Amino acid sequence: MINRQEVKAIIRKFEEREGIRGVIICDSSGLPIDSNMDIEISEEIAAYVTSLIGKGKQVVKALKEGGLKFIRLETSKGETMIALEEQLILIILK
Repeated sequence: MINRQEVKAIIRKFEEREGIRGVIICDSSGLPIDSNMDIEISEEIAAYVTSLIGKGKQVVKALKEGGLKFIRLETSKGETMIALEEQLILIILK
């Protein structure tokens, strides 16, 4: 399992990039481990993303395309990038 210092280092790494509005790191079940955002907002976003991941995995399975690794959502206000790792879910709001 990833330790607290590694989680903080990941958040700092992305915070330094221009245009990043938020970083949330969740465990594999979608519970926020840490974030640079308000906890209530982090929990709400994590819940929606976890649901989206579930649907995305269903689509990938139905298409027989292997495993889901990354989701990118472009919106009129920016983009949300979701990276799925074995033990973590990384959510970047740009």
